[in-house]
Amino acid sequence: MKEKLGKRVRAGAPATKKMDMRRDLIVQNNFLMHLLAFPIAAMRSKLCHARIHKVNMENIQTPFILICNHNAYYDFYVMVHATYPYTGIYPAAIDDFIGRELFLRYGGCVPKRKYTSDLTTVLQCKKALELGQNFGIFAEARYSLCGVTEMDALTESLGQLVKLMEVPCVTFTTRGHHITDPFWGNHIPRLLHHTDGYLTQIFTAEEIKKATAEEINAKIRQYLANDDWRWQSENRIAVKRKNRAEGLHKPLYMCPACKTEYRMNSKGAELFCEHCGKRWTLNYYGELEGNDGVTEFKFPSDWYLWEKELVTQEVEEGRYYFECDCHVNELPNSKGFVRLGKGKLVHDINGFRLDGVRDYDGEPFKMHLDALAQNSVHVEYNYRFGNGKDCIDLNSLKDTYYVFPENCLFSVTKVTFATEAIYKKVWREKGIVKKK
Repeated sequence: MKEKLGKRVRAGAPATKKMDMRRDLIVQNNFLMHLLAFPIAAMRSKLCHARIHKVNMENIQTPFILICNHNAYYDFYVMVHATYPYTGIYPAAIDDFIGRELFLRYGGCVPKRKYTSDLTTVLQCKKALELGQNFGIFAEARYSLCGVTEMDALTESLGQLVKLMEVPCVTFTTRGHHITDPFWGNHIPRLLHHTDGYLTQIFTAEEIKKATAEEINAKIRQYLANDDWRWQSENRIAVKRKNRAEGLHKPLYMCPACKTEYRMNSKGAELFCEHCGKRWTLNYYGELEGNDGVTEFKFPSDWYLWEKELVTQEVEEGRYYFECDCHVNELPNSKGFVRLGKGKLVHDINGFRLDGVRDYDGEPFKMHLDALAQNSVHVEYNYRFGNGKDCIDLNSLKDTYYVFPENCLFSVTKVTFATEAIYKKVWREKGIVKKK
């Protein structure tokens, strides 16, 4: 039986032409922005009942650098609405360009391969500011997996970039978008009473000149900090959808009762462990309640961060190792994915090692990413371009591979935690070696 490849995935040799990552910026057209983009953004903001709060934005000097948190799909629309009437340039993941490259480029977007380090983003930022355009960055580089700001995905180079440009720095923090459209929720939005967006100038241009990169980073982290579950509980925002917990086992993959991994599941409003039978109910206000009267974690975000601590400990003690068979899709350009072939993925203290054989000509392919270069990794739950399977998105400066583990129990959430813990451990040890 022939395997289904999924939407926007084709067989055969990939196109030789790769996405042009350094193409000249296209400034947003003011007429089209006012005719289409701003009204659409305002309409989408109204759909999620967004309340925009502007702090210290009076007489803001433009252009400025905009740093945003990333909770859900709605973030971009609400951000455009909040920053009206200003236009800007925005780095976007290469998969966002599938089937709509021209539209996004004329909308001010520039392609970026996730969690890769080169000077392109710096040069694009400099050019955008010279053209009088704001430069907007979704600093986590992925949707929040469980409604809490992914602090380890924020690179130290963020403060260095802001310091180098010497223009005002503005943050935009949304609260409630993860509850509206959770990353694990199969993209079925819930209509909330309201969401909140905070647009805040945290540094003027003069203040940037006096601040250090470390001080800039600390303030960015302070203003981007968010926990949507606590926000929901504190504001008594009710989600009465019967299947409100379905998919939550994707980020919450370990049972806190029996400590078993990969046996969590969810249905309706309940989370449950298929190993020990423990069950929890997610109530209307985003709070967990143990069905047996024992609640280990009130909020999903606390459960999620507990798992992260355990994975960090596993890495620190040298016990972390992940190996799996997989199939791989390549994304060479905006026309879509190409089924590359079968392979084996290894993830350990050295980073990612992917080796396989191409379907179309039997030749080997590989992608080896050093741990020093991977501060985090992008993952997908139930990926729409991968027959609804979970996957790991690996990027070099030239290639993007979507890796789908097979024939094993796994959690892409754990792979994310481990990537961030390994990066910090390797850099810390490298620093210790340097001091000696």
